[in-house]
Amino acid sequence: MVIPNRGDVFINGDPVRNAWQYRRQISYLPQIARFPENIRVSELISMVKDLRGETEMDVALVSYFGLQPFMDKKLGNLSGGTRQKVNLVLCFMYDCPIVILDEPTAGLDPVSLVRLKKLIQSKRKEGKLILITTHVMNLVEELAEEVVYLLEGNIHFRGSVDELKEKYKGRNVEESIAALLQKDGPINFRMDSINGQVDISALEQKN
Repeated sequence: MVIPNRGDVFINGDPVRNAWQYRRQISYLPQIARFPENIRVSELISMVKDLRGETEMDVALVSYFGLQPFMDKKLGNLSGGTRQKVNLVLCFMYDCPIVILDEPTAGLDPVSLVRLKKLIQSKRKEGKLILITTHVMNLVEELAEEVVYLLEGNIHFRGSVDELKEKYKGRNVEESIAALLQKDGPINFRMDSINGQVDISALEQKN
């Protein structure tokens, strides 16, 4: 665990330092879930219920992500994408007001990706706070109401998607973040073929 050296975190106005009750208000999806590989999917879900309490939402989520054929399979025999879907079930099967998703699209097939986006949108409509950390810029553009760009622990931008694109003159979030990193405005690129090799170079930078 990371020990904070400065600053404070508040949940609904209450500080979290030296407290634990706030954790019941949070559902968390780690980027890489380390599960025991010798237990079955159904056993993992039951184990989490023993730790966090009973819920029936897992049944609908298992069906939603098409995990029924894998319930009796051991986690060590699952693909990365299937493990991620198990991870999503564990995250969303509790009705928490705060949902933190770390790279939630990792390994997902197109069908599961579309379903995840719809699930996130439905949870947001319910009034839940959804915090997503991701390198997938089109996911940000499609889902985010507010963008916070962090680099080496510092906030370099905070605002809406439209404000980001307006400030850095990008056609989309990806170009805007690239311009932010360059700090010289949007960049136009040229791709040339020289002796059978591709040469990509910056043509122009505009302030």
